[in-house]
Amino acid sequence: MNSRTGSLIGQSSDNDLRIALHYEDAAEILYKSNAYQDGIVLPVLFLIRQYLELILKYNIKKLNEISLRNDLISKLNSEHDLVKIHSAFVAHYKGAKTVKNITDTKDTKDTKDTKDTKHLKHLNDLKDLVLKISTLDSGSQGFRYSENKKGEKIINPQEIYNLEETFDLLKKVSGFIFYIADM
Repeated sequence: MNSRTGSLIGQSSDNDLRIALHYEDAAEILYKSNAYQDGIVLPVLFLIRQYLELILKYNIKKLNEISLRNDLISKLNSEHDLVKIHSAFVAHYKGAKTVKNITDTKDTKDTKDTKDTKHLKHLNDLKDLVLKISTLDSGSQGFRYSENKKGEKIINPQEIYNLEETFDLLKKVSGFIFYIADM
């Protein structure tokens, strides 16, 4: 049986992390394809957005076990605002670091290659990625619909978007986000 007629969808949807990683893979496949780039930009952004939502929520659940934080936990399954989810992720991440007594290095002379400094850079890159996505993703609708409920265009028809910058940020943060649960 080939995968087109017999996909193991149950295994693919085993947990949110696995689903998130599939969204990331699909975004990369589409991005690297020879398809007309103007035609794939919204699907790629949608896949990246879904990846971010699922992997951040997955990490919030895992970090909640040690972070001593309650940010967004009660509304996690119903929240789709990427900025709010990112904010809760950062709160849980910092809470877990505090509980585990992991501190950021303050001495800037010696921080170029420290693990904590790399984590700060990854957190900043993640924030940049979330902001690049959420700016166009009004109410988690921007990549799915042309107009909001009021009939207004969600994305300006003259908008030009640099998908390469977004994809580069994704590649910078994906390993960091993937291994957070190992904290």
